[in-house]
Amino acid sequence: MPSSSLLITGATGFIGFQVLLTALQEGWTVRAAVRSAAKADYLAKHPKIVELGVADKLSFVEVPDICDENAYEEAIKGVTHVIHTASPIPSPFLDPLNGVYEPNVKSVNAMLQAALKSHSLKKLVITSSQYGNSPSPPDSMSQTIDADSRVPDVPGPFDSPVSAYWASKIAATNATDLFIKKNNPSFDLVLVFPGWVFGSDDRALSIQDFFSSTNFVLLGVLTGRNDPEPRPSGVVHVSDAAKIHVLALEDGAPQNIGLSVPHVFDDAWDIVAKHFPKEIEAGLLTRGSQPTIPVNWDSSKTESHFNFKFQSWEDIVVSVSSQYLELLGIEPKL
Repeated sequence: MPSSSLLITGATGFIGFQVLLTALQEGWTVRAAVRSAAKADYLAKHPKIVELGVADKLSFVEVPDICDENAYEEAIKGVTHVIHTASPIPSPFLDPLNGVYEPNVKSVNAMLQAALKSHSLKKLVITSSQYGNSPSPPDSMSQTIDADSRVPDVPGPFDSPVSAYWASKIAATNATDLFIKKNNPSFDLVLVFPGWVFGSDDRALSIQDFFSSTNFVLLGVLTGRNDPEPRPSGVVHVSDAAKIHVLALEDGAPQNIGLSVPHVFDDAWDIVAKHFPKEIEAGLLTRGSQPTIPVNWDSSKTESHFNFKFQSWEDIVVSVSSQYLELLGIEPKL
């Protein structure tokens, strides 16, 4: 196995792919964990990867089952840093327990155990979620939540993939905290808590690709879909999320990092009307609705520590709308 300094899991996913691009751009030698040889081939030949011209900086290791307790033992050997983004999203087609909850929790536990056995590891960064330390259901605006907040585990059974995802992120966060307390590991460990992750998707080569990420939720507001289920507020641009994941590898990064700016889903339509009036008139963008649950999630410590300003909800909506129109074959008239 080639020598690598950074292992990235979930590199074919929305966040993971952007993390991979960012890490390679920053000069890291990366080992990407993938489920199969076909996934490795997909990444190696992706136009965005090829454009970078860093084939000598990227290698692959197969991890076919992220639930296996020994899943990452070979993958982690020899690396000094890890960014663990691998996680199923709460698709309505997945079984809540076996398809969402258990893979999320077991994958984090497998990574923690592999890290404990490593003789080279200096830092492990784990992607959680704003769900990972927020009450379920959220307590609206009555309390401030930040990356240092914690909530108790949520027992099953779970009536939906979303509730299972929420509970799994809480369980994984608490398991990580317990791991640190119990083992006092020699490596540094960082938990990253992103809100909803939207923004231009560098993986996407088609409309179908574009709808395969969490952008699907925002796109509903722009394409006439009315979802009756409220979703909590708090959002981050995928490029900001990737940038902070890579910055978290630096010495002195906080142990808990929040990635979230406030937003209201249905305000996206006002932003679209401001920036894309001709596309609305042409019927290319149509108004939908996604109810929002207000949540007071504070990520100001992240901006302060990294001297970084998160992109706004308006920036995010313009980014997603522009790529959607481009993939339709239409040049946005900004």
